Amino acid sequence: MDTTTTLTAPSRLTDAELATELVECEATLRRQYSRMLTMLGEAERRDIARKLGYRGLFAFLKEELRLSTRDSHARLREVAATEPIRTITGEVRPAPLAATGAALATARISREHLRDITTVFSRAPAELTVGERIEAERSLLALAAQAAPETVRKAGRELLASWTTRTELPSPEDLASPRREFRYRYSSAGHMEFSGSLDRETAATLQSLLAPLAKPRPRDEHGSRDPRSASRRRGDALAEIIEAASRADELTVQGGERAVLTATISLRDLEDRTFRAIFDVPGITSLDELRRLACESHVVPAIFGAPGEVLYLGRSSPHATKAQRRALALRDGGCAFPGCTRSPKWCAPHHVDWWPRGDAPTDIDTMVLVCGRHHRMLHHTDWQVRINRGDGLPEFVPPAWRDSRRRPMRNTAHRVSTRRAGPSRRIRCHQRASTKHKAAGKAGRTTTERKKA
Repeated sequence: MDTTTTLTAPSRLTDAELATELVECEATLRRQYSRMLTMLGEAERRDIARKLGYRGLFAFLKEELRLSTRDSHARLREVAATEPIRTITGEVRPAPLAATGAALATARISREHLRDITTVFSRAPAELTVGERIEAERSLLALAAQAAPETVRKAGRELLASWTTRTELPSPEDLASPRREFRYRYSSAGHMEFSGSLDRETAATLQSLLAPLAKPRPRDEHGSRDPRSASRRRGDALAEIIEAASRADELTVQGGERAVLTATISLRDLEDRTFRAIFDVPGITSLDELRRLACESHVVPAIFGAPGEVLYLGRSSPHATKAQRRALALRDGGCAFPGCTRSPKWCAPHHVDWWPRGDAPTDIDTMVLVCGRHHRMLHHTDWQVRINRGDGLPEFVPPAWRDSRRRPMRNTAHRVSTRRAGPSRRIRCHQRASTKHKAAGKAGRTTTERKKA
């Protein structure tokens, strides 16, 4: 039966209805792909491909469904991972990744998420225990429910690297004196050309610095993409890192004192309590942009009289002390937005209630750590953030077009790597900060006072 006639034409949908329809269409595709895998599992159990004259199910997929060799192999691998296994004796065993298959069937993850997760476990070492596999699958699924496949793929690579490291432990000599090499020479034009190698720990540090700086720039005002190649972007990123290291004593990280923002208001407006502030900041054209900048700035209130004379110039009011930023880093682990993997170094504290609108205190109970991209989303889209009163952790409320019930979401991306080998120092610190973040802030201030003393 053809049901397309009952569907509303896309041109007649409102913006919210169109966005909702896109989400529902994707959910339908995911559920249908899950059913396809279930059918393939049943076809394999019945061996129908051979009954129909083919050498096997792989040949059937290539000939009848006209799938590529790569896609045919991938689907059979996904069937083996998510569908129950029937042994030679007729015994039916549960699927190795049954939870992943169930997540696809309920449209919580996409086909690409499924492919990335099954790839990780197809390469996992045989030494992994059942408990470790279950915990790793649970972590990847939690991440896939809120992040793009690229993020899941990256987390999978980290898991594989950690598993490999456990089976290939470095010798005490390598740990005491890791081998690092740096070779360079100058070209006739005076450019440095270099090569070399780094140990794993140093390489991971360099990678974490390069990755965010080497991303393509946003489209310009003409809609043009970043013309730089990947190698050029990495070269520019390395130059930024070297320049920052050369002035490390005066370097301010994102999340520190990025700017000084002077908020000016007339005495009449102040007395009328209208709080219609006028901000004189180059490059800022809207109040929302100013609110975002204020999260990362020192804000100086200035009150003017009618003729224009300055009646009052207040002292700057920072939004987060160094101790508070350390406590936020421990509590949130990085950008707290669902699915984001940015580390605290590239994040800034965001005030849940923008303080010029009221008397909200500068306290970590009212702040959340977010990267630049998601900081802009909080200020310029319908996403909202709040602090859960129960455990003091941040949770994000999606727009209604994404979830009509607007169920709050939390970031699990920063916990994936720490779940793979038991509780680590970082996880213990994170748990301690999430339950005692006030104490962490006070401890930081006490340390500062002790240093001054």
